[in-house]
Amino acid sequence: MAINFFAYDQLMDQEIMKSKGFEWIADFAVTLSAYQLVFNKIPEEEDAPEGLGMPNIEPAPSNLGMMHGVMYEMKEGDLEKLDAYHKYPIEYQRKILRVTRHDFTLVNAYVYLAHYDKTQQGLRPNKEFKKQFRGARKNMQMLYFSRIMNLPTMD
Repeated sequence: MAINFFAYDQLMDQEIMKSKGFEWIADFAVTLSAYQLVFNKIPEEEDAPEGLGMPNIEPAPSNLGMMHGVMYEMKEGDLEKLDAYHKYPIEYQRKILRVTRHDFTLVNAYVYLAHYDKTQQGLRPNKEFKKQFRGARKNMQMLYFSRIMNLPTMD
């Protein structure tokens, strides 16, 4: 049996996904309604630069808006690998949310959201994250990609 995993961070880039040891059956560009990409996840490393925020998602104000990502169809046994990568349940919670493929098919997918106590307002991505994000450009609308590339960084 297969599972679906929604990636919204650097794992949208297939090369990074491969470098982390993940394999998948198929991948699809998808959208997630009523959520937004934020950089409010406190880094796990104690020596992380001041003000650095890791990618996370949270409900959009008034449930308006839509964000882009990649849905990977994977083997069911890969859920344990995904849990370990995201340090579930310590750093992240795992939810099943409905994503929309570009053929308008609604699909349930596993999504990792940072626990509230692992987030902080006012954090920003760094330039390195933006560089990693460029590899996922083909899976996003240009306007969405441009907004992310124009976000202020902490460095």
